Amino acid sequence: KTRSSSHLLLRPMFATAQSLRVTPLAAPKRVGGARRAARAVRPVRAHAKKADDVEPTMEPLSVSRRVLGLSSVLGAASLTTDLVFPTPAEAKKIVSGYTPLEGFDVTYVFHKTGTMGADDWYKNAFKPFLDGGLHSGEVGGPETGAAFKTVFNVVVMRGRETENETVAVAFVHPKASTDLIAKFFDDKNPFWQTGRDEGWLLGPLTNFKTTPFLARGADPKTGYPPQWKKGSGVLVASFGLKIDKNEWIPAFTSPDSDKLHDAAGIYTSVASTVNKGSEYDSAFKAVQVFHTFKNFKQAVAFDAMIQAKQPPFDAVAEITDNFQGQTYEVISDTNFPEYFPQA
Repeated sequence: KTRSSSHLLLRPMFATAQSLRVTPLAAPKRVGGARRAARAVRPVRAHAKKADDVEPTMEPLSVSRRVLGLSSVLGAASLTTDLVFPTPAEAKKIVSGYTPLEGFDVTYVFHKTGTMGADDWYKNAFKPFLDGGLHSGEVGGPETGAAFKTVFNVVVMRGRETENETVAVAFVHPKASTDLIAKFFDDKNPFWQTGRDEGWLLGPLTNFKTTPFLARGADPKTGYPPQWKKGSGVLVASFGLKIDKNEWIPAFTSPDSDKLHDAAGIYTSVASTVNKGSEYDSAFKAVQVFHTFKNFKQAVAFDAMIQAKQPPFDAVAEITDNFQGQTYEVISDTNFPEYFPQA
């Protein structure tokens, strides 16, 4: 079996947008399972209808005053933050637009490693599972093992704390496998007591069940998101959304928001709904965003701005509930093209 490293969301067709209009990019050349997986995802059309199960194009005049106000606040960030914003010439090169995503889920899990630390945990506890156990069909019993065999991408991250370091894993898989994989990562599973006994798990195991619905930041050469390189920074932001998701998307993907993300060092973002069964509470429908940065320091700085509610995040805080952020450094991003869902 061959294995390559690439971004966790390799399947979908990606697009760029001008004035909130989504336009498809040319599909990259792929072979075997990767090509079939790409065909399985419906291309994004410039004038999608609701019946297509694709977010419809947002015409400029249909954006609400509330969204316009939020977008203006994001634009005003250049006057109130220490971020370095692009010049007009540089602004032409920043990430813009977004692509709707559908057809797969992400199970995101994190825990503390006690005195072992992330390096030993990855080498001695997780890497053997990644290299063999994941697709052996044996982990967790017949049903759970069959679900793990459908995983086609795994991203591993570390928290970089000086003591009791956090490790996190994002498993990308078909929706049909979500419940069984999430059940395995239930903290009540006796397996996790083994981890505590062996010293690589301390405290609770936290599990999110999510469904990606958009991504920002396609690689123009491939049409896919850029690779999450080892050492990249990641902020996982979870929050209840007090406004409708379809009202939030235009503000999140607006030109002013693009400038803010670029100034922070973010080169790609993936937004997902947080589904029932996740270990997260909010009175509102929740969203989780994976922001990927050039380095870990940038992720920490951006999270600190949000937590301190510095402008423009004081206004953003008004439309969100129970914000929770975790910052990480990427250890590995492994793609398994032979396990891509087939058309």
